[in-house]
Amino acid sequence: MNKIYTPKDLKKNPTLSSLYKDSRNKEKIESSLHHKTISISEIDSISIINNSKILKKNNESNIFRSSLPINTSYNNLSFMGLQGMLNEPIFNTKLIMEKEFNLFDLEKKVGHQNVLPIMGRTMLDSFGLIDEKIMPIDKLDPFLYSVSNQYYKSTLYHNSLHGADITQTICLFFNNSNAEAVCHTQAIDLLSIIIAGLGHDLGHPGLTNTFQINASSDMAITYNDSSCLENFHLAKLFKTIRKDETNIFEKLPLQDYKKIRKRMISEVLATDMAIHGKVLNNIRSKIPDYLLQEKNENNIVKEKKFELITDINNEETTNEEKQALLDYFIHAADLGHNTKKFDISLKWVELLSREFWLQGDKEKKMNLTISFLCDRESTNVPKSQVGFIGGFIIPTYNYLVVMFPSLSYTIENAKHNLNRWQKLADEGRKKGWSPVKIKIDLTNNGKNKDKKKIVKNKEGFLKKKANVVEIKIE
Repeated sequence: MNKIYTPKDLKKNPTLSSLYKDSRNKEKIESSLHHKTISISEIDSISIINNSKILKKNNESNIFRSSLPINTSYNNLSFMGLQGMLNEPIFNTKLIMEKEFNLFDLEKKVGHQNVLPIMGRTMLDSFGLIDEKIMPIDKLDPFLYSVSNQYYKSTLYHNSLHGADITQTICLFFNNSNAEAVCHTQAIDLLSIIIAGLGHDLGHPGLTNTFQINASSDMAITYNDSSCLENFHLAKLFKTIRKDETNIFEKLPLQDYKKIRKRMISEVLATDMAIHGKVLNNIRSKIPDYLLQEKNENNIVKEKKFELITDINNEETTNEEKQALLDYFIHAADLGHNTKKFDISLKWVELLSREFWLQGDKEKKMNLTISFLCDRESTNVPKSQVGFIGGFIIPTYNYLVVMFPSLSYTIENAKHNLNRWQKLADEGRKKGWSPVKIKIDLTNNGKNKDKKKIVKNKEGFLKKKANVVEIKIE
């Protein structure tokens, strides 16, 4: 029988008692796992920092064993340590900034907790932002690891990998186009959107704004039903920045700090799908009509270049025009997994669907209206993907390609993915498949079918632990 250990049980365990008394270890046990109860057989690894050692789960008779560090906290990873990791071939900056880069491969090699710090440092470095004139470098790694640790790994989609992924997508927009020149970007502009991207979903509980509002949650009450999650993420992010040990903005003059804060607030709020239309209309207003007309009267494709800044000498309009593009970039990137190659996009769709369905399960138990796409019994994943890519992704990315034709690979991937999902939807109708195309096996590879594990995360949300996930694509 698989015993369920609570932090109290671990404290009493003779093997762990001395470790648990250390406040750093206690916090690591209770906060990094984000569970009030811990099922030993279901946790892949429990990391407890102690003299640069990590104790890792082995078995119930000898619950933990010493091991080399796999996941490590910022206070145990020096600047040179991270630099050493980045010097490895898999951390080649050019490779990480490739269009085809697979974040899940990096996760397998370095561990979930290390992905965001590695990606964050790489992307900041690629734009020359790791500079003592811009930020205190000794506080960068503590900041990046603090951000990574504040994401819940138990949140299947909106975790630190997603933060790293959309930031890389934003950087690809700049790297593969003339956006920097068009936007007349300064260091503060690039710094704002990279940090905003990394922390835009900080502390996401895996429950949407719709859930928060319908449940009259503390978050909804605090933020008056308006962009609840986005305001929550911003508050956590700036509280982190405000701490002395993680204050990467402390060298900025007050005027620049106010400017970057204003930029980041606008950028993170732009990730709220409730204002999708507003973000698109705003960037559409900056695009001349002639660029939206693909061909002229002689059937010749127009080749005029997009110009964003109308008057570089007018600081007010220039800031507004820059903000429109930065908001659009982070919004588009937030939907960007649909513009990746199909095998990568498929993994993100799987994680997002599972997260939605866990919300739907909770909504059923609370007698709330089940949110769109959150009912595991009726959601047709291929059909919903066809609708979402066709109705949201392609129109959103059309503007991107109009402004920056060199980014056409994004919409090409989206159209390819649309065709793949359409084929799956059509095949499903022919074969009479059930609406749910992602099959979640909660039975541990078919074994112990009567032992579905239930754990609680830090907020007390019930989570079904899915051990096996299959996506049937034939």
